[in-house]
Amino acid sequence: MKRFVFVALAAAVGCGTPPSTNRTADSTALLAAYEQYRHAWLRGDTAAALSVISDSIKIYISGLPDIVGKDTTRKLFADEMGAYDMQLLNLRHQDIILSGDHAIVVGRYDEIELPKTKGPPVRNVGRYLTVWRKETGTWRIVRYMLNDLPKNAP
Repeated sequence: MKRFVFVALAAAVGCGTPPSTNRTADSTALLAAYEQYRHAWLRGDTAAALSVISDSIKIYISGLPDIVGKDTTRKLFADEMGAYDMQLLNLRHQDIILSGDHAIVVGRYDEIELPKTKGPPVRNVGRYLTVWRKETGTWRIVRYMLNDLPKNAP
C-alpha cells in the first residue's frame, strides 16, 4: 500500500535556476534532501515529506491512477501516514545521475508499516526511480515511480 515511499520517472522540463557547476555541493545537497524525505516518512511528518516535493510532481505506482500535482500528493501522503506508522524504511540508491539542475536516483526500498488500527505489520520491497530538479536552490522530486518486487525477493 505504501509502495510509493520513494520513486520517480521521466525527465522534467527546465526550472529557471542556472545549471550548477559544483557537482560535489549538488550531490551533497541532493543526498541531504533524499534523507530528509526518508526521515519524514519515518516520523509520519506529511509537511516535511511534502517540502521536498515539487508543485509539478507526478507519481506512478503500479495498480493506482497517476498522482498529479501537490494537492493530490498531499492527500495520498496524509492518507498513508494516517493509516500506518512507518517502522522501517531503507532506501538503497544504486545509481545517481546528476546533470545540471536535474538528477535521477534509482534504487531499492524495503519498508515495514504498522497499521494504526489493527493488524500485522506490512512489509513492502521494490524498486524506485526518482527524478529530482533543483528549484530555487532546493532539490525537489518532480517524478516518482515505484515497482513492487515479490515478497521473497533478495
